[in-house]
Amino acid sequence: MSIPHVIPPKTAKKPEINLYDRKNTVSATLVSNDRITSPDVESEIHHIVLDFGKQNFPVLEGQNIGIIPPGTNKRGRPHIARLYSIASARDGEWRNTNTLALTVKRVTYEENGETKSGLASSYVCDLSIGDEVQVTGPFGDTFLMPNNPDANIIMICTGTGAAPFRAMTERRRRQPDVPGQLKLYFGARTEGELPYFDSLNKLSNKLINKQLVFSREAGKPKKYVQHHMLDESNELAELLKSPETYVYICGLRDMELGVEEAFDEICSDADLNWETLKNEMKSSGRYHVETY
Repeated sequence: MSIPHVIPPKTAKKPEINLYDRKNTVSATLVSNDRITSPDVESEIHHIVLDFGKQNFPVLEGQNIGIIPPGTNKRGRPHIARLYSIASARDGEWRNTNTLALTVKRVTYEENGETKSGLASSYVCDLSIGDEVQVTGPFGDTFLMPNNPDANIIMICTGTGAAPFRAMTERRRRQPDVPGQLKLYFGARTEGELPYFDSLNKLSNKLINKQLVFSREAGKPKKYVQHHMLDESNELAELLKSPETYVYICGLRDMELGVEEAFDEICSDADLNWETLKNEMKSSGRYHVETY
């Protein structure tokens, strides 16, 4: 069986894409920069808010933008844009403002026995209030949120993969009393390394069913998102039977296989064929994966 081409949800709003490129960027001003992981953990993740002022820059939940670091590379050419997922609702980080949020992790790596930081991520994480940033985009026309208020949205992520799901959750929070369910499986090593841990815990269970999963908590067994999925296999099976259910997976590629295996087991126990169901969901814009 051929794998269907990825398409957006049928009820998703048509996105604006490629309005700005590296030869024609748009300037945005940094208005907020907060670390959202504990200061005593190695994983440094920031919540960044950019203001576009009166410039046209429409976005949707699930899209991303490019940020171009200043300066040139070793060849004397301008740096290429790095892409970051939008972490705010379509009407702004704060309602009815021309702002958007990003979730950015400072990348570090070893080179010749020395720890170095990634160029673009460090540039963004070190921005100060009032700094101007050169932006490209927006990009992305498939990993989008359905507009149907009956849509059940299952979100599975690790780390900065939470960005589009923060956007989708905030969009739903601004639409009270919609019947569709939100379900989040969010994995990290520890509580301190899970971005948005405090704010997530403040969200009502009526808005979102959230399972925060930790693999390196002292004195506790390792657990990953797929383990919590299996713990709720009956509930997930019922959701998967509904044509109003959408699945989104975002984060580390290592997570993807475990999640697929969990869905396969859940479906098998419910007399469903996961491969068939997954392809049906893909062909109707209801199954989306962005891993790296």
